Amino acid sequence: MNGDFNRRSFLGGAMTASWVASRAACISGQNSAKAERILDIHVHLFGTGDSGSGCRLSKTASEGKLFKYLAANLRLLERAETIDEGYELALVEQIEQSGLDRAVILAQDAVYNKHGKPDWNRTHFYIPNDYLLRIVAHHPGRMIPCVSINPERADAIEELNRCAAGGARLLKIHPPIQGVDLAEKKHTPFFRRCVDLSMIVMVHTGHEHTGPVIDIGLAHPRKLELALESGCTVIACHCGTGWPQDAPDMLPEFLAMVRRYKNLWGDTAVLGSAGRVRDFQRLCADRVASERLLHGSDFPFPAAPVAFARVIGFKRALSLQAMGNWMEQDLALKEALGIGRTSAERAYRMICNATNRQ
Repeated sequence: MNGDFNRRSFLGGAMTASWVASRAACISGQNSAKAERILDIHVHLFGTGDSGSGCRLSKTASEGKLFKYLAANLRLLERAETIDEGYELALVEQIEQSGLDRAVILAQDAVYNKHGKPDWNRTHFYIPNDYLLRIVAHHPGRMIPCVSINPERADAIEELNRCAAGGARLLKIHPPIQGVDLAEKKHTPFFRRCVDLSMIVMVHTGHEHTGPVIDIGLAHPRKLELALESGCTVIACHCGTGWPQDAPDMLPEFLAMVRRYKNLWGDTAVLGSAGRVRDFQRLCADRVASERLLHGSDFPFPAAPVAFARVIGFKRALSLQAMGNWMEQDLALKEALGIGRTSAERAYRMICNATNRQ
């Protein structure tokens, strides 16, 4: 999770004209009968628990301007009687109208105390694995589950086994928000079990500007070395990027690590936001790293095409800004930057073909 939401940039193109019709063919692959399928690997499931889902959202978040903006623009309460149900409907609509074939949907585990029990006072938002699996089961042709398991929980390996038995083949960890140091040797059995189960491990890396951070140092790419050396396939979400003013600069370490570890990948989630323009350009300029990128949008947090006007041209940026479907917009922006469809096809091959989920 890392919205880097710039409301002014996002709204900047609200009154501009729609992009030309050819964009749909470009994104969906309709211009080629042999076009590969495409996948968004980083889409958040959200909820407040108002439907009995077990989801939690802190009062600070639920009463904040960002949540209210997203809820209003996704018309959550217009679609259903609860936020939970409204978000599910909005999510399905976004995927179906985006031109994407499928999307990986993420749960979010809690913060845990020293006894391995949930610490609800420090948990910003929580999406249970059972709820994720239930939602994905409603839409198996469109959604792929990515469960969330904080290795600090007392039953981490038990939960890993349970989720794998339920069909999950990806899991997500958010160290700076969940307060877990993945470099600690005590997590070795957890990662080795991930290898046994062929579970792909997604980990937040880089700076976080949306949720409350326990320790930003936990988001450094070097924290992934234990999982990588244990044999896990690891996806470094956001590739260790940040805003120009963020310190330390973590991107160089990610660029070095993709050369050392063939089992390390990165996703492009949140890289279409206003704060990441510089780092996205640095990332794409690195040939080795660019060949390890997997498309991710970070939905429901929208991209900010107008922030890239100097890179892709002001007219094109305004056209992209006017797009109504945020998943489609994010992919179109990254296509304009030269990395969109290629990384989305790569993501589909890696996740869907490798796990026989076609």
